[in-house]
Amino acid sequence: MRIPPVIFPVLAIVASLLAGAPSLAGDLSLKSMILMPGPLAKAHAKEEKNCEACHSSFDKSAQDSLCLACHEDIAADRKAQQGFHSRSDLASSASCKSCHTDHKGRDYNIVPLDQDIFDHASADFSLSGKHASTPCEGCHKAGTRFRETPGECHACHKEQDPHRGGLGSECSNCHAPDDWNKPAAFDHGKTDFALKGGHEKLVCASCHAGEKYSFESTECVSCHQLRDVHLGRYGKDCAQCHSEDDWTRQAFDHSTTDFPLTGSHRDTACKSCHFGDLRERTPSKACASCHAGSDVHAGRHGQACETCHNTSDWKKAPFDHGKKANWPLTGKHRDLSCLQCHRGSLEDKLSGECDSCHRAADVHRSGDMRDCGLCHRTSGWADTSGFDHELTRFPLEGMHATAACESCHDSDQFHLAKSACMDCHGGDDTHESGLGAQCESCHTPNGWALWNFNHDTATDFSLDGAHADLTCASCHHGNGADDVAGDCAGCHGGDDRHDGGFGRACGRCHTTKSFGEIQWHK
Repeated sequence: MRIPPVIFPVLAIVASLLAGAPSLAGDLSLKSMILMPGPLAKAHAKEEKNCEACHSSFDKSAQDSLCLACHEDIAADRKAQQGFHSRSDLASSASCKSCHTDHKGRDYNIVPLDQDIFDHASADFSLSGKHASTPCEGCHKAGTRFRETPGECHACHKEQDPHRGGLGSECSNCHAPDDWNKPAAFDHGKTDFALKGGHEKLVCASCHAGEKYSFESTECVSCHQLRDVHLGRYGKDCAQCHSEDDWTRQAFDHSTTDFPLTGSHRDTACKSCHFGDLRERTPSKACASCHAGSDVHAGRHGQACETCHNTSDWKKAPFDHGKKANWPLTGKHRDLSCLQCHRGSLEDKLSGECDSCHRAADVHRSGDMRDCGLCHRTSGWADTSGFDHELTRFPLEGMHATAACESCHDSDQFHLAKSACMDCHGGDDTHESGLGAQCESCHTPNGWALWNFNHDTATDFSLDGAHADLTCASCHHGNGADDVAGDCAGCHGGDDRHDGGFGRACGRCHTTKSFGEIQWHK
């Protein structure tokens, strides 16, 4: 570069002054006045006569070191990787004079910070929540350097602290900048009392009334004593029955006792059985100890209720009558209540005979007809089965087997039915009782017109010859089967041509084939 000619005379004068005037050689003020490009800013004015405080002769790279040597707080920020000069990409890499230009006069602003576009994320305090809309002067007070503004919540919000310092100054443990009045971030699990179940939904003031955060005890009773419906009878260990999930629902595992809760017992309130201190009184396990008042048997069946009843349905007894009583309940018996048969103690033995319960309803009224099961079924009293008449004194044969019951039994008192033939068939007797009442001697139940009387074997008078074709009435004239003459003359006396001269033994000469046929007999 060529130096303008006008500069040489000036340089010569300056050189001669410096070389020829020893009194001026050490006068820095004069040098500064000659070499300084302009007045320093007000903050640096005291160093205006000491160029070496900020400049190193012939070494521009040393300037930043001289700045940091003076501005120790910024040097400390960079070393600790904090603050704007460390977090900002521009401020951490550029030279100091890139942003802070001096020698432009006392009133020149050497900190050209535009608050409207400043990115607070490059500072140690990122703006979030309500802070993002807060004006700068809300936190940065006039006359205070930006870096001197405290970053702790308590420094700004001390006067708004409802806890009055009782919870310390770490507000962010509980509060968030989104909503100061809404506790959000506090982890209660880090305390001696982690919040679980219903406790998680409570507001702080529910337990910390009057901003009290230190408690001598964390036992349930310390908070819930006033709401203890047991009035202290069950002790202070609420957790043995209740849970934090639902205070009104018991959590005690009764199966750990010798009386597991089953059926309806599971929904029964504790006080239904436990009337005093749980620790001092163990209720009896006998059903009668609780249910004596509702015992419809009035104690007649003893106290072993579980023999018939269960906890699922007290009114419906699951007693197995077949296995335990050896008398299976079938048909209508299944729907009967126990009391309909067991009117006394269950220990009393009952007869298994139908008659023992149904005697009053017995329309037959016969001591010989006590075995109702021969005709009736348990599915219904009117549902009768086929009665086996062979078991009676009058087995049904022939036409009798197809006859309707009422043909002989004109009432339900079956034992009163008569069994003699003439009792039923007297009106059908063509002999008009001339042959007696022993109809069965000749007739069979297969048909009234069918008879099989064998005169040869049944009487002393065999029918042969002309006698074989005679009707009964030819000899039996209505005076009974036995009222018949035993000799020929008894019937044939009127036909005797001998007028009795040869006696009454006609058979010595005559045969039964024909009266006119003669046959001599010795």
